[in-house]
Amino acid sequence: MSKCCKGECWTKFLPHNWLCLKGLYFVFVTLFYIALAFAIYMAIQILTFPMISGKEMWLALGIVEAQILGTALGLLTIAKMLKVLAKIKHAVAPCCCKEEKNKEAK
Repeated sequence: MSKCCKGECWTKFLPHNWLCLKGLYFVFVTLFYIALAFAIYMAIQILTFPMISGKEMWLALGIVEAQILGTALGLLTIAKMLKVLAKIKHAVAPCCCKEEKNKEAK
């Protein structure tokens, strides 16, 4: 059996082996959309809060939205990097596990 299907004993505990690169891509895209929804929610909460008005409201809105949207951008960047890494991995070293299982079955 090829080495692409077997890893070191301790590597089975790493997250990239739980989901593979494609699975991690979907996790980070989901986290991006959650952060985006949270940014919209926080904007509504800050704009409708009656105790803050004027300069303080816009300052709070700017700081909070910059932090949340910066995090969302980071999550999307990681997701895109994982997608590209999965394509590179598939192009450079495609796993032949399915082919070997078919050979063993015959």
